[in-house]
Amino acid sequence: MRISTRLGCMLAATAALAAPLAAQNQAPAPAQAPPTAYPTWAEQMDALKPVGKHLLELAERDDTDARRQEMNQYVLGTVANGYLNYVRADPAHPTFTPLWNYAFNYGGPNPDYAYMFTLIDPKGTYRISGYRGTSRFVEITQQNGDFTSKAVYDAAAKNAPSPTNDLDQLKLDANRYFSVILSAERPAGYTGDWWPLMPTTRSLLMRKAMADWKREIDPRIAIDRLDDAPPLTTEQMAARFSNLKNWVATRIESEITLTRYYREHHGINTIKKSQLMAAANPFKGQVYLDGAFEIRDDEALVLETVVPKQCRYWQILLADDRFAVIDWVNRQSSLNDAQARIDSDGKFRAVISAKDPGVPNWLDNAGEKWGIIQMRWNRCSEAPDPVVTRIALKDVRKHVPKDTPVIMPEQRKASLGERREAAQLRQLW
Repeated sequence: MRISTRLGCMLAATAALAAPLAAQNQAPAPAQAPPTAYPTWAEQMDALKPVGKHLLELAERDDTDARRQEMNQYVLGTVANGYLNYVRADPAHPTFTPLWNYAFNYGGPNPDYAYMFTLIDPKGTYRISGYRGTSRFVEITQQNGDFTSKAVYDAAAKNAPSPTNDLDQLKLDANRYFSVILSAERPAGYTGDWWPLMPTTRSLLMRKAMADWKREIDPRIAIDRLDDAPPLTTEQMAARFSNLKNWVATRIESEITLTRYYREHHGINTIKKSQLMAAANPFKGQVYLDGAFEIRDDEALVLETVVPKQCRYWQILLADDRFAVIDWVNRQSSLNDAQARIDSDGKFRAVISAKDPGVPNWLDNAGEKWGIIQMRWNRCSEAPDPVVTRIALKDVRKHVPKDTPVIMPEQRKASLGERREAAQLRQLW
Protein backbone atom coordinates (compact mmCIF):
# COMPACT_ATOMS: atom_id res chain seq x y z
CA MET A 1 0.00 0.00 0.00
CA ARG A 2 1.18 3.49 -0.85
CA ILE A 3 0.20 7.06 -0.07
CA SER A 4 -1.45 9.19 -2.77
CA THR A 5 1.26 11.57 -3.95
CA ARG A 6 -0.57 13.85 -6.33
CA LEU A 7 -3.13 14.69 -3.65
CA GLY A 8 -0.50 15.02 -0.93
CA CYS A 9 1.51 17.51 -2.95
CA MET A 10 -1.59 19.62 -3.52
CA LEU A 11 -2.70 19.29 0.06
CA ALA A 12 0.45 20.39 1.79
CA ALA A 13 0.59 23.50 -0.39
CA THR A 14 -2.94 24.29 0.68
CA ALA A 15 -1.92 23.94 4.32
CA ALA A 16 1.04 26.24 3.71
CA LEU A 17 -0.77 29.04 1.89
CA ALA A 18 -4.48 28.58 2.49
CA ALA A 19 -4.80 30.83 5.55
CA PRO A 20 -5.31 34.06 3.56
CA LEU A 21 -7.79 32.33 1.26
CA ALA A 22 -9.67 30.68 4.09
CA ALA A 23 -10.11 34.08 5.69
CA GLN A 24 -11.87 35.23 2.52
CA ASN A 25 -14.11 32.23 2.14
CA GLN A 26 -14.01 29.96 5.16
CA ALA A 27 -15.93 26.78 4.40
CA PRO A 28 -18.52 26.24 7.14
CA ALA A 29 -19.52 22.89 8.53
CA PRO A 30 -21.93 20.90 6.34
CA ALA A 31 -25.31 22.58 6.33
CA GLN A 32 -28.08 20.96 8.34
CA ALA A 33 -31.54 21.24 6.81
CA PRO A 34 -34.34 22.50 9.09
CA PRO A 35 -36.47 19.68 10.52
CA THR A 36 -39.71 20.84 8.88
CA ALA A 37 -38.58 22.88 5.87
CA TYR A 38 -35.95 22.56 3.17
CA PRO A 39 -34.16 25.24 1.16
CA THR A 40 -35.97 26.24 -2.01
CA TRP A 41 -34.33 26.19 -5.44
CA ALA A 42 -33.96 29.98 -5.30
CA GLU A 43 -32.29 29.79 -1.88
CA GLN A 44 -29.86 27.15 -3.10
CA MET A 45 -28.95 29.28 -6.13
CA ASP A 46 -28.52 32.36 -3.94
CA ALA A 47 -25.99 30.43 -1.83
CA LEU A 48 -23.88 29.83 -4.95
CA LYS A 49 -23.94 33.42 -6.23
CA PRO A 50 -21.07 34.94 -4.18
CA VAL A 51 -18.77 31.97 -4.85
CA GLY A 52 -18.28 32.81 -8.53
CA LYS A 53 -17.28 36.43 -7.90
CA HIS A 54 -14.89 35.44 -5.13
CA LEU A 55 -13.14 32.83 -7.29
CA LEU A 56 -12.99 35.15 -10.30
CA GLU A 57 -11.08 37.70 -8.24
CA LEU A 58 -8.93 35.06 -6.58
CA ALA A 59 -7.85 33.68 -9.96
CA GLU A 60 -6.94 37.21 -11.13
CA ARG A 61 -9.05 36.74 -14.25
CA ASP A 62 -11.39 39.70 -13.88
CA ASP A 63 -9.43 41.77 -16.43
CA THR A 64 -11.16 41.01 -19.77
CA ASP A 65 -14.58 39.83 -20.89
CA ALA A 66 -13.03 36.73 -22.49
CA ARG A 67 -11.20 35.69 -19.33
CA ARG A 68 -14.26 36.40 -17.18
CA GLN A 69 -16.42 34.16 -19.36
CA GLU A 70 -13.76 31.45 -19.36
CA MET A 71 -13.59 31.59 -15.57
CA ASN A 72 -17.39 31.54 -15.26
CA GLN A 73 -17.47 28.30 -17.25
CA TYR A 74 -14.64 26.94 -15.12
CA VAL A 75 -16.64 27.58 -11.94
CA LEU A 76 -19.78 26.14 -13.54
CA GLY A 77 -17.82 22.95 -14.19
CA THR A 78 -17.20 22.52 -10.47
CA VAL A 79 -20.93 22.82 -9.85
CA ALA A 80 -21.51 19.91 -12.24
CA ASN A 81 -18.53 18.07 -10.74
CA GLY A 82 -19.86 18.55 -7.21
CA TYR A 83 -23.34 17.39 -8.16
CA LEU A 84 -22.02 14.25 -9.84
CA ASN A 85 -19.48 13.28 -7.19
CA TYR A 86 -21.06 14.64 -4.02
CA VAL A 87 -24.69 15.78 -4.10
CA ARG A 88 -25.99 12.64 -5.81
CA ALA A 89 -23.41 10.25 -4.32
CA ASP A 90 -24.75 7.63 -1.92
CA PRO A 91 -22.37 5.41 0.10
CA ALA A 92 -25.15 2.82 0.32
CA HIS A 93 -25.17 2.52 -3.49
CA PRO A 94 -21.73 3.69 -4.67
CA THR A 95 -20.74 4.18 -8.30
CA PHE A 96 -17.39 5.34 -9.64
CA THR A 97 -18.02 8.67 -11.40
CA PRO A 98 -15.67 11.00 -13.35
CA LEU A 99 -13.75 13.33 -11.05
CA TRP A 100 -11.13 15.10 -13.21
CA ASN A 101 -10.69 15.22 -17.00
CA TYR A 102 -10.71 17.75 -19.84
CA ALA A 103 -14.21 18.95 -18.83
CA PHE A 104 -13.53 18.80 -15.07
CA ASN A 105 -10.07 20.34 -15.39
CA TYR A 106 -9.04 20.90 -11.76
CA GLY A 107 -5.84 20.15 -9.87
CA GLY A 108 -3.59 19.66 -12.90
CA PRO A 109 -5.20 16.38 -13.99
CA ASN A 110 -2.77 14.13 -15.81
CA PRO A 111 -4.09 13.72 -19.40
CA ASP A 112 -3.00 10.07 -19.28
CA TYR A 113 -5.21 9.32 -16.29
CA ALA A 114 -8.92 8.68 -16.08
CA TYR A 115 -9.79 9.82 -12.55
CA MET A 116 -12.87 8.27 -10.91
CA PHE A 117 -14.37 8.89 -7.49
CA THR A 118 -16.98 7.57 -5.08
CA LEU A 119 -18.07 8.24 -1.51
CA ILE A 120 -18.12 5.24 0.81
CA ASP A 121 -18.90 4.37 4.44
CA PRO A 122 -15.89 3.07 6.43
CA LYS A 123 -18.24 0.70 8.25
CA GLY A 124 -19.38 -0.88 5.00
CA THR A 125 -18.24 -3.95 3.09
CA TYR A 126 -17.63 -3.38 -0.59
CA ARG A 127 -16.74 -5.50 -3.60
CA ILE A 128 -14.70 -3.89 -6.39
CA SER A 129 -14.72 -5.96 -9.55
CA GLY A 130 -14.28 -5.78 -13.29
CA TYR A 131 -11.86 -6.34 -16.14
CA ARG A 132 -8.23 -5.24 -15.87
CA GLY A 133 -7.73 -4.11 -19.47
CA THR A 134 -4.20 -3.32 -20.69
CA SER A 135 -3.61 0.19 -19.30
CA ARG A 136 -0.28 0.88 -17.55
CA PHE A 137 -1.71 0.72 -14.03
CA VAL A 138 -4.85 1.29 -11.99
CA GLU A 139 -4.58 2.64 -8.44
CA ILE A 140 -7.32 3.20 -5.87
CA THR A 141 -6.57 5.52 -2.94
CA GLN A 142 -8.58 5.72 0.28
CA GLN A 143 -9.22 9.36 1.23
CA ASN A 144 -10.19 10.87 4.56
CA GLY A 145 -13.07 12.97 3.25
CA ASP A 146 -14.46 14.67 0.18
CA PHE A 147 -13.70 18.09 -1.30
CA THR A 148 -16.25 20.22 0.54
CA SER A 149 -13.76 21.42 3.14
CA LYS A 150 -10.06 21.50 3.90
CA ALA A 151 -10.43 18.34 6.03
CA VAL A 152 -9.21 16.03 3.28
CA TYR A 153 -6.25 18.31 2.66
CA ASP A 154 -5.40 18.58 6.34
CA ALA A 155 -5.50 14.81 6.73
CA ALA A 156 -2.99 14.31 3.89
CA ALA A 157 -0.73 17.07 5.16
CA LYS A 158 -0.61 15.32 8.54
CA ASN A 159 0.16 11.97 6.90
CA ALA A 160 -3.10 10.45 8.07
CA PRO A 161 -3.42 6.88 6.75
CA SER A 162 -4.56 6.90 3.11
CA PRO A 163 -3.41 3.64 1.53
CA THR A 164 -3.26 3.16 -2.22
CA ASN A 165 -3.87 -0.25 -3.75
CA ASP A 166 -3.00 -1.38 -7.28
CA LEU A 167 -5.10 -3.73 -9.40
CA ASP A 168 -1.92 -5.60 -10.25
CA GLN A 169 -1.94 -6.91 -6.68
CA LEU A 170 -4.98 -9.02 -7.58
CA LYS A 171 -5.57 -12.39 -9.18
CA LEU A 172 -7.01 -12.34 -12.71
CA ASP A 173 -8.92 -15.13 -14.39
CA ALA A 174 -8.55 -16.17 -18.04
CA ASN A 175 -10.65 -13.16 -19.12
CA ARG A 176 -8.60 -10.79 -16.92
CA TYR A 177 -11.56 -10.45 -14.56
CA PHE A 178 -10.84 -9.54 -10.92
CA SER A 179 -12.80 -9.22 -7.70
CA VAL A 180 -11.62 -7.83 -4.35
CA ILE A 181 -13.39 -7.18 -1.04
CA LEU A 182 -12.79 -3.86 0.72
CA SER A 183 -13.76 -3.95 4.40
CA ALA A 184 -12.49 -3.20 7.88
CA GLU A 185 -11.93 -6.92 8.52
CA ARG A 186 -11.61 -9.89 6.21
CA PRO A 187 -15.03 -11.56 5.98
CA ALA A 188 -15.22 -14.87 7.84
CA GLY A 189 -14.44 -17.80 5.59
CA TYR A 190 -13.51 -15.56 2.65
CA THR A 191 -10.30 -16.65 0.88
CA GLY A 192 -10.28 -14.33 -2.12
CA ASP A 193 -8.48 -11.01 -2.62
CA TRP A 194 -9.08 -8.52 0.20
CA TRP A 195 -8.00 -4.94 0.94
CA PRO A 196 -8.36 -3.50 4.47
CA LEU A 197 -10.63 -0.46 4.73
CA MET A 198 -9.30 2.27 7.04
CA PRO A 199 -11.71 3.58 9.71
CA THR A 200 -11.10 7.17 8.53
CA THR A 201 -11.87 6.53 4.85
CA ARG A 202 -14.79 8.48 3.39
CA SER A 203 -14.06 8.26 -0.35
CA LEU A 204 -12.09 6.39 -3.01
CA LEU A 205 -10.00 8.05 -5.73
CA MET A 206 -9.18 5.87 -8.74
CA ARG A 207 -6.48 6.63 -11.33
CA LYS A 208 -6.51 4.59 -14.55
CA ALA A 209 -3.22 5.33 -16.35
CA MET A 210 -2.91 4.94 -20.11
CA ALA A 211 0.12 6.01 -22.18
CA ASP A 212 -0.98 4.83 -25.64
CA TRP A 213 -4.40 6.47 -25.74
CA LYS A 214 -5.49 4.75 -28.92
CA ARG A 215 -4.34 1.16 -28.45
CA GLU A 216 -4.37 0.38 -24.74
CA ILE A 217 -7.65 -0.94 -23.36
CA ASP A 218 -9.26 0.88 -20.44
CA PRO A 219 -10.29 -1.23 -17.45
CA ARG A 220 -13.98 -1.58 -16.64
CA ILE A 221 -14.64 -1.37 -12.93
CA ALA A 222 -17.73 -1.67 -10.73
CA ILE A 223 -18.28 -1.25 -6.99
CA ASP A 224 -21.07 -2.74 -4.90
CA ARG A 225 -21.90 -2.53 -1.20
CA LEU A 226 -22.49 -6.01 0.21
CA ASP A 227 -23.90 -5.19 3.64
CA ASP A 228 -27.31 -3.62 4.17
CA ALA A 229 -27.39 0.16 4.52
CA PRO A 230 -30.19 2.73 4.22
CA PRO A 231 -30.08 5.16 1.28
CA LEU A 232 -29.64 8.89 1.77
CA THR A 233 -32.49 10.56 3.63
CA THR A 234 -34.29 13.66 2.43
CA GLU A 235 -32.47 15.64 5.10
CA GLN A 236 -29.09 14.37 3.95
CA MET A 237 -29.85 15.16 0.32
CA ALA A 238 -30.89 18.70 1.24
CA ALA A 239 -27.73 19.18 3.31
CA ARG A 240 -25.56 17.98 0.40
CA PHE A 241 -27.22 20.47 -1.95
CA SER A 242 -26.71 23.28 0.55
CA ASN A 243 -23.05 22.32 0.92
CA LEU A 244 -22.36 22.30 -2.83
CA LYS A 245 -21.01 25.86 -2.62
CA ASN A 246 -18.19 24.60 -0.42
CA TRP A 247 -17.22 21.87 -2.90
CA VAL A 248 -16.95 24.58 -5.57
CA ALA A 249 -14.95 27.03 -3.46
CA THR A 250 -12.61 24.54 -1.80
CA ARG A 251 -11.80 22.74 -5.06
CA ILE A 252 -10.74 25.85 -6.98
CA GLU A 253 -9.15 27.73 -4.06
CA SER A 254 -6.86 24.79 -3.39
CA GLU A 255 -5.56 24.67 -6.97
CA ILE A 256 -5.00 28.40 -7.21
CA THR A 257 -3.09 28.21 -3.93
CA LEU A 258 -0.90 25.41 -5.28
CA THR A 259 0.12 27.26 -8.44
CA ARG A 260 1.18 30.29 -6.39
CA TYR A 261 3.15 28.02 -4.10
CA TYR A 262 5.07 26.47 -7.00
CA ARG A 263 5.78 29.85 -8.54
CA GLU A 264 7.09 31.26 -5.25
CA HIS A 265 8.98 28.23 -3.93
CA HIS A 266 10.09 26.31 -7.03
CA GLY A 267 10.85 29.25 -9.28
CA ILE A 268 10.05 30.63 -12.72
CA ASN A 269 11.25 28.98 -15.95
CA THR A 270 12.70 26.08 -14.02
CA ILE A 271 11.60 22.75 -12.61
CA LYS A 272 12.64 20.92 -9.46
CA LYS A 273 11.69 17.91 -7.39
CA SER A 274 8.75 18.66 -5.18
CA GLN A 275 9.97 18.88 -1.60
CA LEU A 276 6.39 19.71 -0.72
CA MET A 277 5.29 16.26 -1.88
CA ALA A 278 8.21 14.57 -0.14
CA ALA A 279 7.34 16.28 3.14
CA ALA A 280 3.66 15.39 2.93
CA ASN A 281 3.97 11.81 1.71
CA PRO A 282 6.59 9.13 2.33
CA PHE A 283 5.74 7.65 -1.07
CA LYS A 284 8.76 6.60 -3.09
CA GLY A 285 7.00 5.10 -6.09
CA GLN A 286 6.52 8.40 -7.90
CA VAL A 287 8.62 11.56 -8.00
CA TYR A 288 7.01 14.86 -8.99
CA LEU A 289 8.89 17.80 -10.48
CA ASP A 290 7.22 21.20 -10.67
CA GLY A 291 7.95 24.79 -11.58
CA ALA A 292 6.42 27.79 -13.31
CA PHE A 293 6.84 29.10 -16.85
CA GLU A 294 6.59 32.74 -17.90
CA ILE A 295 7.78 33.59 -21.41
CA ARG A 296 6.88 35.96 -24.25
CA ASP A 297 5.46 34.72 -27.53
CA ASP A 298 8.86 35.21 -29.20
CA GLU A 299 10.62 33.08 -26.57
CA ALA A 300 10.83 29.39 -25.72
CA LEU A 301 12.00 27.09 -22.96
CA VAL A 302 14.08 24.05 -23.81
CA LEU A 303 13.70 21.30 -21.23
CA GLU A 304 16.36 18.59 -21.37
CA THR A 305 16.73 15.44 -19.30
CA VAL A 306 18.17 11.96 -19.43
CA VAL A 307 15.56 9.20 -19.30
CA PRO A 308 15.66 6.54 -16.56
CA LYS A 309 16.92 3.17 -17.71
CA GLN A 310 13.93 1.47 -16.15
CA CYS A 311 10.60 3.18 -15.61
CA ARG A 312 7.00 2.05 -15.41
CA TYR A 313 5.81 5.40 -16.75
CA TRP A 314 6.83 9.05 -17.12
CA GLN A 315 5.06 12.17 -18.30
CA ILE A 316 5.20 15.99 -18.63
CA LEU A 317 2.36 18.54 -18.84
CA LEU A 318 1.66 22.28 -18.92
CA ALA A 319 -1.10 23.92 -16.86
CA ASP A 320 -2.31 27.50 -16.55
CA ASP A 321 -2.19 29.66 -13.41
CA ARG A 322 -5.28 27.92 -12.00
CA PHE A 323 -3.68 24.48 -12.44
CA ALA A 324 -6.05 23.72 -15.29
CA VAL A 325 -4.06 21.66 -17.79
CA ILE A 326 -3.87 23.44 -21.14
CA ASP A 327 -6.34 21.88 -23.61
CA TRP A 328 -4.65 18.54 -24.22
CA VAL A 329 -7.30 17.28 -26.62
CA ASN A 330 -6.75 20.00 -29.23
CA ARG A 331 -3.21 21.07 -28.35
CA GLN A 332 -0.01 19.14 -27.63
CA SER A 333 0.31 20.37 -24.06
CA SER A 334 1.46 17.04 -22.62
CA LEU A 335 3.69 14.15 -23.61
CA ASN A 336 4.36 10.73 -22.10
CA ASP A 337 6.90 7.99 -22.72
CA ALA A 338 4.75 6.50 -25.51
CA GLN A 339 4.24 9.84 -27.27
CA ALA A 340 7.60 11.59 -26.90
CA ARG A 341 10.57 11.32 -29.25
CA ILE A 342 13.86 10.42 -27.57
CA ASP A 343 16.91 11.98 -29.23
CA SER A 344 19.79 9.96 -30.61
CA ASP A 345 21.87 10.71 -27.50
CA GLY A 346 19.21 9.09 -25.32
CA LYS A 347 17.83 12.35 -23.91
CA PHE A 348 14.34 13.78 -23.93
CA ARG A 349 14.11 17.39 -25.08
CA ALA A 350 10.92 19.39 -25.16
CA VAL A 351 10.37 22.95 -26.40
CA ILE A 352 7.78 25.01 -24.50
CA SER A 353 6.40 27.92 -26.50
CA ALA A 354 3.26 29.63 -27.75
CA LYS A 355 4.24 29.32 -31.41
CA ASP A 356 5.08 26.04 -33.11
CA PRO A 357 8.89 25.62 -33.20
CA GLY A 358 8.65 22.77 -35.70
CA VAL A 359 10.08 20.04 -33.45
CA PRO A 360 8.40 16.75 -32.46
CA ASN A 361 8.35 17.42 -28.70
CA TRP A 362 6.63 20.80 -28.78
CA LEU A 363 4.65 21.66 -25.64
CA ASP A 364 2.08 24.31 -26.50
CA ASN A 365 1.50 26.84 -23.71
CA ALA A 366 -1.42 28.42 -25.64
CA GLY A 367 0.00 31.89 -25.01
CA GLU A 368 -0.75 31.79 -21.27
CA LYS A 369 0.92 34.63 -19.37
CA TRP A 370 2.29 32.13 -16.89
CA GLY A 371 1.55 28.63 -15.74
CA ILE A 372 2.92 25.38 -14.37
CA ILE A 373 5.32 22.76 -15.73
CA GLN A 374 4.92 19.36 -14.11
CA MET A 375 6.74 16.06 -14.67
CA ARG A 376 6.49 12.70 -12.93
CA TRP A 377 8.77 9.66 -12.83
CA ASN A 378 6.71 6.60 -11.82
CA ARG A 379 8.57 3.58 -10.42
CA CYS A 380 11.78 4.53 -12.19
CA SER A 381 15.30 3.31 -11.52
CA GLU A 382 16.36 6.95 -11.06
CA ALA A 383 14.72 10.38 -10.99
CA PRO A 384 16.79 12.77 -13.13
CA ASP A 385 16.68 16.55 -12.70
CA PRO A 386 15.78 18.25 -15.99
CA VAL A 387 17.57 21.42 -17.11
CA VAL A 388 15.42 24.28 -18.43
CA THR A 389 16.93 26.98 -20.66
CA ARG A 390 15.16 30.18 -21.75
CA ILE A 391 15.96 31.16 -25.34
CA ALA A 392 14.68 33.20 -28.27
CA LEU A 393 12.17 31.20 -30.29
CA LYS A 394 14.22 31.76 -33.45
CA ASP A 395 17.20 30.00 -31.83
CA VAL A 396 15.46 26.68 -31.08
CA ARG A 397 17.50 24.77 -33.67
CA LYS A 398 20.71 25.80 -31.92
CA HIS A 399 19.58 24.01 -28.76
CA VAL A 400 18.40 20.66 -30.16
CA PRO A 401 20.42 17.93 -31.92
CA LYS A 402 21.06 18.46 -35.62
CA ASP A 403 19.13 15.31 -36.50
CA THR A 404 15.93 16.54 -34.80
CA PRO A 405 13.17 16.21 -37.43
CA VAL A 406 11.49 19.31 -38.79
CA ILE A 407 7.73 19.14 -38.29
CA MET A 408 5.94 21.01 -41.06
CA PRO A 409 2.52 22.66 -40.49
CA GLU A 410 0.65 19.94 -42.40
CA GLN A 411 2.38 17.25 -40.31
CA ARG A 412 1.46 19.05 -37.09
CA LYS A 413 -2.16 19.34 -38.21
CA ALA A 414 -2.27 15.62 -38.94
CA SER A 415 -0.67 14.63 -35.63
CA LEU A 416 -3.04 16.88 -33.68
CA GLY A 417 -5.96 15.23 -35.49
CA GLU A 418 -4.70 11.82 -34.40
CA ARG A 419 -4.26 13.11 -30.85
CA ARG A 420 -7.80 14.45 -30.76
CA GLU A 421 -9.20 11.12 -31.94
CA ALA A 422 -7.15 9.14 -29.42
CA ALA A 423 -8.16 11.41 -26.54
CA GLN A 424 -11.83 10.82 -27.29
CA LEU A 425 -11.36 7.06 -27.40
CA ARG A 426 -10.54 7.05 -23.70
CA GLN A 427 -13.24 5.79 -21.34
CA LEU A 428 -13.68 8.95 -19.26
CA TRP A 429 -17.44 9.01 -18.71
